[in-house]
Amino acid sequence: MTEFSDILESAFEQIAAEHGLSYNEGGAKAWGQAGTAYISFALGLLPASVVRNLQYTARETAGPVLLDCKWYDRLAELCLGADQENTFFVPSTDGKVTQNISRQLFIEMLDFCREG
Repeated sequence: MTEFSDILESAFEQIAAEHGLSYNEGGAKAWGQAGTAYISFALGLLPASVVRNLQYTARETAGPVLLDCKWYDRLAELCLGADQENTFFVPSTDGKVTQNISRQLFIEMLDFCREG
């Protein structure tokens, strides 16, 4: 199963390219990790300090996330699949913890990244 941070990274790169933008090297990856950390925090799997550290690191090394709220539906399609209602989320590399994330939580995560 593909890790959610990889799916989010790819979606950030693709949506930026669709709008004539691009991240610097590692930028989409940094924001994918920060977004994934936010979801882990919301699910009670990470402390806020870890999330804020990843958000700060992404902002300082990659600049702002390349994201407009008008693009949320397209990102949901890329990350949540055709029904855009929910997807499985594997927060650990061992694959043992699987959560179901809702579209609402996904949109909340995008807001977190945009405000980052």
